[in-house]
Amino acid sequence: MRRIAALAGIGLVGMSCGLLALPVHALDKPRWQALTDAVQQTSQTCLHEMHHDTDEFSDCVDARLLRAAGKPAEQLGTAYLGLVGCVSAARIATLHSDTCARGYLARVDALRKPLKLSHEALCPTVAGDCRSRLAQIEALRRDSKPKR
Repeated sequence: MRRIAALAGIGLVGMSCGLLALPVHALDKPRWQALTDAVQQTSQTCLHEMHHDTDEFSDCVDARLLRAAGKPAEQLGTAYLGLVGCVSAARIATLHSDTCARGYLARVDALRKPLKLSHEALCPTVAGDCRSRLAQIEALRRDSKPKR
């Protein structure tokens, strides 16, 4: 797991970093906490599943999404960790990572819009270089659009 987390550049940002002080999200404190808790729990539960491909990882994330049904903030945190994991895996050409990333991007977008959250607001919930991550997500979005 350490190898995967180090390769993926995934770690969690603690609340001591001032996440709640950022005025970039529209969630109240309990829902923001539920979102960040879901990121942390999904990381602890699922990241070790990403051995040689993303299938086991995405199965774990999907199971957590089902358990969070009816809790949009938790679902968003879970799906966002899924997206970040798959985007990070795509950087090292892990099997099925592009498909995994596109699937979670669609889920994250569907969940974040009603909550009025941007990718910029979500990015600090997972440690790493947000500028690079946001660029990777934007590139994924461009590559996912149908060609005319």
